[in-house]
Amino acid sequence: MKSHRRGFTLIELLVVIAIIAVLIALLLPAVQAAREAARRAQCVNNLKQLGLAQHNYHDTYGSISPGGKSCCWGTWLLFTLPYVEQTALWNSWNFMGDLIYYQKGGYDGDLRYAGVCNITVSSTRINAYMCPSDGGATSLTGIGQTLRGQVFLTTSQNYLANYGNLSTNQETAYLGVAFGGAPFTDMDSPGPGVSGQKVFNFSSINDGLSNTLLYSECVVGTKGAGLGAYAAPFDLRGFSWWQSGCAFSGWLAPNSTLPDVTESASYCIYPFQQNPPCTQPTSTLPRMNAARSRHPGGVNVTMVDGSVRFIKNSINLFIWRALTTTKGGEVVSADSY
Repeated sequence: MKSHRRGFTLIELLVVIAIIAVLIALLLPAVQAAREAARRAQCVNNLKQLGLAQHNYHDTYGSISPGGKSCCWGTWLLFTLPYVEQTALWNSWNFMGDLIYYQKGGYDGDLRYAGVCNITVSSTRINAYMCPSDGGATSLTGIGQTLRGQVFLTTSQNYLANYGNLSTNQETAYLGVAFGGAPFTDMDSPGPGVSGQKVFNFSSINDGLSNTLLYSECVVGTKGAGLGAYAAPFDLRGFSWWQSGCAFSGWLAPNSTLPDVTESASYCIYPFQQNPPCTQPTSTLPRMNAARSRHPGGVNVTMVDGSVRFIKNSINLFIWRALTTTKGGEVVSADSY
C-alpha cells in the first residue's frame, strides 16, 4: 500500500496565520504595559534618588539647594551632583560666573552653562536625571562648543524643580492669585514673591514637607535645526542647565492641554513631532512650564519629605496648586490626590 503524506491546505495555513496574528495582537499590549511599568519604576527610583540628594544637601548646608544662579551659571542640577555619585562633574564646574560678576563687567561667556569652562559638565548625560519613558529625552539642544575639532552640545533632562503655584518668574500675584511660596528660588536675583530670601530650609515650609512638591517631570522638547553656540531654532523645554528650563509651576495642571509659556518664541517649536503645546510670553502671560510626562494618565512627583507619588492628570487644579506652595496655608488631605 502506498502512503500519502497530507500537507496543509491554503485555507488551513491562512487560519493558522490568523490565529497567530490574533495572539500577537492580544499579547503586544501586555508586553508594552510591562515595559512601561519597568520604565515608570526606574523613573520613580530616579525621583526618589533626587529627593534623597536634597536631604543630604540639607544635612550638609542647612538648606535646600538654590534653584539656580540667575539665567546661565548653574541650576539645582549642579548642586545635587555630589549626591547622585557625580562628584567628579561637580569638581569640574567653574563657579566664578554669576549675575553680580556679569553686572560688574566680568568676562562672562566662558563661564556660562555652555562656555568652554563648563561645557564638559553640561554636555554629559547623567542617567539619574533621565526618565526612560521619554524616548525623545536624548535630543540635544544645539547649544555648545567645538573644542579641538570635537563638538560638545548641552544635554536636556526630564526632571524639574518646583517654583511655586504661579509662573516660574515667581511673581507676587497672577490673575488675582497670590504667590504661595516655593522650595526653590534664584540665588542671584530672587523675585519679589520670596522677599529677597535666597535659599530655604525645611522649617520654613509651613505647609508641611509631605504636602509640598519638590520635583516633577517634563517632556523634553525636540529641537529643530541649529548647531553651534547659541544657534536657533530649538525647543529648550527640559534644558535644565538653564534657569528657564529647570523648573515647573503649578498654574497649569499636569500634562495640561494648555501651552507652556517659554521665555522666547525661538525656544518653542510647536507643532513639531511630539512636542507638547507651547507659546511665547506676553505682557499679561508670564513664563510657565507645566509638569509633563510620557506616563499614561499623570506624572511622578517627589515631595519635600522625600516620598514619590503618582499624580493623575485629573487632579483638582486647586489641589495641585496648593501642593506647589510652601506657605499658602491650604488644608490638603492625602485622599485628595
